[in-house]
Amino acid sequence: MSQLIQIKQRIKAIQVIKKITHAMRLISMSSRIKMIKHSENLQFFRDEITPLLCSLEKVHPNIDENQRFAKNIWILIASEKGLCGNFNNVIFNYFQSKLKTIDQADYNFIAVGKQAGDFLAQQGIKVIARYDKLSPNQLEKTATHLYEFLLQHKSSYQTVTCFYNQSKTFFIQEPCKYQLLPVQAQKSCSITDNVNLEDYHWAQSPAHVLECIFQSFLKLNVLYILSQSMIAEQSSRFLSMDSSTRNAENLLKKMNLEYNKIRQAKITRELTELISSF
Repeated sequence: MSQLIQIKQRIKAIQVIKKITHAMRLISMSSRIKMIKHSENLQFFRDEITPLLCSLEKVHPNIDENQRFAKNIWILIASEKGLCGNFNNVIFNYFQSKLKTIDQADYNFIAVGKQAGDFLAQQGIKVIARYDKLSPNQLEKTATHLYEFLLQHKSSYQTVTCFYNQSKTFFIQEPCKYQLLPVQAQKSCSITDNVNLEDYHWAQSPAHVLECIFQSFLKLNVLYILSQSMIAEQSSRFLSMDSSTRNAENLLKKMNLEYNKIRQAKITRELTELISSF
């Protein structure tokens, strides 16, 4: 009897876990669809603003030439929570491989996502800023804080580079890096994409207009990169939770079969004892 009770308790526990993983699977898919739509809107604005920035980029106030010997910033972006498969390990291994090629004394580091902050702390790497909150609801708030920090300190650093995961396909997330500063607008558009500035009448100076557009472009890039990381995270979490749900279903089948076998054997034994007593 005690064995049947233990198996029954295990079955109930597995059923609860299955409900949780199934719910997380649905939430991940919903969040992924939401983030894809958000990312597509950001991409549209980036495509529209890039040619204008290319045309105005003759003046380049983003990184002062006098700062060419200043430090660099590396931004590591990971997830806030776990339960997302090998999502974090992929970007951490990629980041570690790049760390071996630099002198860390010339670099400062920023962590976005609690897992990124914990990883850098375990590696003994000090960060100048840390943003633990990174979820669909906190995305814009975190992006704004990061953007304001970069905008405030943009003249103090030579380059700013982001390391994050992006979805190559729904089933594959690959690590990549992207240079936020100096802005790489000229590499993103061809000569034919440049806007004819004579079509615009500016009340302000070209330098002021460029600075305003640069700020918009920088904020768009920060939002876009974080949203790409979130899409990859939700894809990885869906796959992880889907696998967990399937494993729970298979385990439930085995446990129910074992429970029924033991129960049937017990009933048969009791009937045999009852019949033999007559």
